[in-house]
Amino acid sequence: MAHSSECTDQYAQKALDGADIVREAISRQLTLHERVFRLSRADETLDLELTYTTLGRTQKRKGEMKFLSAVLASPLLLFAFFCGVPMQAQANGDMDKYIKHEMEVRSVPGLAFAVTENDGIMKEGAYGLANIETGSPVERDSVFEIASVTKPITATAVMMLVQEGRIGLEDSIGKYVAETPQAWHEITIRELLSHTSGLREYGLVQCNGSELLDISTKQQFDDLVKSPLLFQPGTGTQYSDSGYFLLGMVIEKVTGQKYKDFLQARIFGPVGMSHTSILDQSAIVPKRVSSYTLREGHLKNARRAWQHELPSWYGIWSTVDDMVRFDAALSSGRLLKPETLQQMWTPATLKNGKTATIEDMPYGLGWFVSSAAGHRIVAHPGWTGTFYLKYPDDGVSIILLSNLDAGSGSANTKIAQGILALLRSDLPRFLPPEN
Repeated sequence: MAHSSECTDQYAQKALDGADIVREAISRQLTLHERVFRLSRADETLDLELTYTTLGRTQKRKGEMKFLSAVLASPLLLFAFFCGVPMQAQANGDMDKYIKHEMEVRSVPGLAFAVTENDGIMKEGAYGLANIETGSPVERDSVFEIASVTKPITATAVMMLVQEGRIGLEDSIGKYVAETPQAWHEITIRELLSHTSGLREYGLVQCNGSELLDISTKQQFDDLVKSPLLFQPGTGTQYSDSGYFLLGMVIEKVTGQKYKDFLQARIFGPVGMSHTSILDQSAIVPKRVSSYTLREGHLKNARRAWQHELPSWYGIWSTVDDMVRFDAALSSGRLLKPETLQQMWTPATLKNGKTATIEDMPYGLGWFVSSAAGHRIVAHPGWTGTFYLKYPDDGVSIILLSNLDAGSGSANTKIAQGILALLRSDLPRFLPPEN
């Protein structure tokens, strides 16, 4: 039987009619002799070595059933086997074309992404340049500054301690941080996590009108206490890097460890995030990606040279593969219980009963939370051109890391939506249609 690039509707229907033999879909994408298909038989396996990629690692499995027998027994597999090659090639071509077009029109130098489904990688890719000056390409293990995508990870660390009874969400910040102003005594851990504390937005420290480049925790705290609250805690929302700085202080107080050491011991190490670290401007970081910005239409180096002793709101460097590992650990319950995630993924409520929103988007504990057509969506962007999004009930996530800042129009959320539309057109949009 000749391989054809076209499969008729009639043949496809026959394949679907044979799906009564399918017991359970194995949620992992497998590659066999360049043919990509989804195994859809949980009751029988293949007596054949299958090579597949999951979480960035190539793995092999052996089964018990002859491949020819499996194909003949299942019209669904036969359809996938003979039609999978052209369909996959077409999908890959569309994906490459879409991403390269978006990067070109937006002047994005480099980009890496991964889409996972039920903890297996559905699609991943790396495009463009990690460093324009050296011509170094972006690869899957290129190390990006993920900026505010750090916040869900810091929130995860806090909620691990909440689970253990070492932190209470309704506890005052004053219980953990000494010498807090009287006005802060009403601020709770929950309000720090949900940006409802009334603290100022930015975490930068100035001296005589100029930003400091090396900022100790004490310098940052002393500068922050000088700023009046923008509103009474729990009565409004203001996206606050300062709040997440204080959460870093809380982690250090409760654990007796440095923020970076706690994350390494409890998250990065156990999860296998071997290329992930906390901001250290003096460190030699192999495959570090340079950050860029646009000025008057021209790419320039983004001067993100600050060295904060405690950068718990923006300071994680990571790779696509490592973030996939984090996502899998989060989804599987290795880091947090399902009920804890449910708390984080529920919109926060202000004291007047209204939902806490930031730019009209509900915010939970460390995550923007929303829904579309009955599908829950949680996400967080980062200023450097990064984006992390999950459809929790669908088991689908996307991590997109680029090196053009959001202020220059990298449109990481739009690109992520376009990628998902090509892979899972059944999922509802998380951005409104463009006019």
